Amino acid sequence: MDKRRHCMYDNKNMKERETLGLGAIQPNVRMANYIPVKPDTRWGWRTIPDFELILIVLGRFAYDTRTRTTADLEPGDVLCIPPLEEHVLRRVHTPGGAIISCIHHEVAARGSWAQGDYALDPFPPIATRTHGDPVIRDLFHRCAETFSGYARYRAEMLQTITREIWLRLMEHWRGRPAGRRASRIKEMEAFLRERLRTPVTRRDLARRFSITPEHVNALFKKELGVTPTQFVHRERVFQAYGLLRDDGLSVKEAAARVGFHDPFYFSKIFKRILKVPPSRVGQRG
Repeated sequence: MDKRRHCMYDNKNMKERETLGLGAIQPNVRMANYIPVKPDTRWGWRTIPDFELILIVLGRFAYDTRTRTTADLEPGDVLCIPPLEEHVLRRVHTPGGAIISCIHHEVAARGSWAQGDYALDPFPPIATRTHGDPVIRDLFHRCAETFSGYARYRAEMLQTITREIWLRLMEHWRGRPAGRRASRIKEMEAFLRERLRTPVTRRDLARRFSITPEHVNALFKKELGVTPTQFVHRERVFQAYGLLRDDGLSVKEAAARVGFHDPFYFSKIFKRILKVPPSRVGQRG
């Protein structure tokens, strides 16, 4: 878990607080809804004790704070309101209806950000433009439905859904939202998939796409989070899994079919990626 300890000073006491990387968050959801908003609706000026994520589903809204921070919000935007920030949120008059989905929560499983029990690194931006990401929209809707229901593991489900929302927002902050990759990296993926059974180096990719080998590595790490070699290994292993499970090939046969000439090396890579040796994948009798 990505944690660091920092000291926080108030008027009288020195307080140690935990800094959480957003990849380590465990949200504690207190309320979630999916609601229509009437014309001229306005919330505030007000402050809230916990974090609130608001998805603009339909309509337009404006957000203002006492520090003159403003945000004009359109459908698909996600607003993050931190605890204790005095603000006003209002619907902007436009034709048609308006809908928002809200999640009130602490970002950590225990403690209060407002009380200084934990901090976030990085701290989220006020608004994230998701360009109508359908997965994020569905997650907000499922969070509201789960909150209003009576599932046995309701709290755990809410935590999981809200955590995924945060992680997907982080992808947008880093400029690499899930499913939206640069055209060049898509061309490289297709190039490698067409040649999975033959050795292709990053120098081959560099020559094919007129960039340096270092730029090839940087693109793969930025867009996919893996190196070109790791990408090829994953794609080969995924194909081999199907050959072992569905076609009943032996480990040696499957390895050769996807471009591994050494079945022992293949088994090592297979286990590293899928956490199970290829010999454990069922074969037809």
